Amino acid sequence: MRQTSRRSARTVIRTAVARLLGRSVDSTPEWSRTWLATDRVRWRRGDETVECFRCADGVVATVSYADRGVTWQLTAGPAPLASALFTAGLYMQYGITPQIDADGRTFVAVDQNGPTQVFDEEPARPVEFVYTDAFRTVEELPEYVDIEPLESAHHRFATDERHRLASE
Repeated sequence: MRQTSRRSARTVIRTAVARLLGRSVDSTPEWSRTWLATDRVRWRRGDETVECFRCADGVVATVSYADRGVTWQLTAGPAPLASALFTAGLYMQYGITPQIDADGRTFVAVDQNGPTQVFDEEPARPVEFVYTDAFRTVEELPEYVDIEPLESAHHRFATDERHRLASE
């Protein structure tokens, strides 16, 4: 049941984004994983790439557009693995990038329809703030994030982390 509701929400959002960009719905391909190693995972959809890679003591998530030569970070810096994958999942599934609060913590707003961007508080539109650093594993992620495309990356990165800690 959880999988079905997320897929239908993703389809609705993908359709809306495609229309906003002036594309036909059928021309917006699904995300597909194109690379998975112990320190890097990459997903592609058309000219867009989402990548998570080890950096310092954490994982950084980025988005790149090949045709525009543009890359930006989805995480505010190196983040715990589950947080970086949560952030990547939010972007791929909803087109949402986390926001940063006054204390420098990244969060996403969630209303009755799921993750959303909020720039001003509106009493008529109540939202809950979910901090991206609240998760240790992909199994802990909220139901609105489809963990299936993230699980193999979490397993591969976490296995490498356990091996590195054991060798120290």
